[in-house]
Amino acid sequence: MKVIVLTMNSKVYLVAISFLAVSFLSAVAQTPVTVSTDKTSYADGDTIIISGTVADQLNIPISIVIRDSSNNMAYIAQTNPNSDGTYSAQAIAGGSTWKTIGTYEIDVTYGGPDKTAKTTFEFTSQPVSGATNQTNATTPAIPEFGPLAVSVFAISIAVIITYAKMRPTFKI
Repeated sequence: MKVIVLTMNSKVYLVAISFLAVSFLSAVAQTPVTVSTDKTSYADGDTIIISGTVADQLNIPISIVIRDSSNNMAYIAQTNPNSDGTYSAQAIAGGSTWKTIGTYEIDVTYGGPDKTAKTTFEFTSQPVSGATNQTNATTPAIPEFGPLAVSVFAISIAVIITYAKMRPTFKI
């Protein structure tokens, strides 16, 4: 039977690795902002109901931008989140800025580039039959380069450097 003996240095590394895992999981688990629509397809004149949630109350408005497939801006608005972290806004599909039929993207930003979410829908010139009960899935944003990611990266590098310098040994 083999027995693994952990030295004090090994225990420190296990704690550091556990901390990094918990930090990473908590960063991924809490989505800063989400966005969804009430339908997946809209015709000229339809009301688009845009809704979602925010994780933190920053006391600033949420920016909502709708762009067509050529990245031309078709709609822009701001709304404030409710005290429970939810928000909702309405836009009318069509008009002079809605020039092309196809896929449109909604970009929502709340406080900075690491707090964004996106979703898409189809815009047609004719009314869409049967589209009333379709829902558009939320596409959560995952902060890839936010402040938490930077601190987790810095801690990871520090642990690797410390590990390399100490050269801990496991006794079997």
